[in-house]
Amino acid sequence: MSTPLNQNEGTGIPNPQVLDIENSQLKNEFSTSFHNLEPSMGQALLKEVPKLKEWPHFSGEGEYDHMEFIRGIDMIKEDFELPDRLVTARFNTLFTKSAHRWYIKLRQAHGHQSWTWWKTQIINKWANDYLRFKVETAFESAKFNADKDKALPWFF
Repeated sequence: MSTPLNQNEGTGIPNPQVLDIENSQLKNEFSTSFHNLEPSMGQALLKEVPKLKEWPHFSGEGEYDHMEFIRGIDMIKEDFELPDRLVTARFNTLFTKSAHRWYIKLRQAHGHQSWTWWKTQIINKWANDYLRFKVETAFESAKFNADKDKALPWFF
């Protein structure tokens, strides 16, 4: 079993702000992550990864907050071809307020998991029946009026 990267005091959760990219285990993950690129191109792309404050944060308090968070993380992960470990290691900072408390409990109970696993947990927790009912009701009550609505903006 490998030694975890710099730990937050007492939580057992990696601190994303001090994540050591020079760590050989992470170097291997990054090199396989950029398998379609020249090594120098992969390193250049890695340097362009947004700083932590530029990543989407998730508080669990907005109506569609969870979907915006998931879309934002998916886009960064895809655009920079990031491995799951780099994405999930940042959660201790990206989750705030009630979402952070929820994250800590789940992380301690289930350990390190993939981004796909975390997406499923976020959707299961925050896409509740009330929200689904509200979205369905809004969809069903939306009426298109050709005389007063323009088609393209109405769909978006």
